[in-house]
Amino acid sequence: MLWDLSTIADHLAELISRTESAIRLEQAVYGLDSKDEKAIQSILADGLAQWHEVAREVHYPSTHGTKLAARQRCDLVLSPKGRPLVIDSRPLSLFDPPNPCPPQEGLWLEVKIAYQFRKPEVRHGGYGAQWREAVVNDLKKMEIEPKIREAALVLVVFNESESILQKDLELFELVLIQKEVLAGFRHVRSVPIVERMGHRLCSVVVWPTVQR
Repeated sequence: MLWDLSTIADHLAELISRTESAIRLEQAVYGLDSKDEKAIQSILADGLAQWHEVAREVHYPSTHGTKLAARQRCDLVLSPKGRPLVIDSRPLSLFDPPNPCPPQEGLWLEVKIAYQFRKPEVRHGGYGAQWREAVVNDLKKMEIEPKIREAALVLVVFNESESILQKDLELFELVLIQKEVLAGFRHVRSVPIVERMGHRLCSVVVWPTVQR
């Protein structure tokens, strides 16, 4: 394998920890768990750029040739530093690097966020659905992509405790088995956060896909 997902999980957790520390230092009214999915994806993408080239909203390579609006996209694709990913919807130019990274050598990441609470003392009604539906669909989408060798699902979970996290991860992996979705060993990193609406923990969970 070209990519070490344990290291990727470490990097993602470091970025969450840095952001939480900055929020604490500012004594901000709103915490990290007030940010929506796109905002958290941006935090992770911007931070990962110190270690890798990062491309956002990249079309899946097997859909090349169809209308852009109809093509499915991946949230983040990492490639080695100095070797930006080849973007098939953009023609090559004289200013492109001499050794770009083909899709087969990149790490394709779908990033999803799950919140246990919507606001103080109000549980998020879609918490379970965030795991069962969107996450499963992303794993299915990645595992059948013939032109990708390495891909992973990144789930950022806000909840109240480590015990609830472990229970939910086990239940979710049972759902994967039931739906015949293939995923490898999970990498979990957790960061304590200031409790504002019920969340005391922000965890990053990375599952590698098993390409069919």
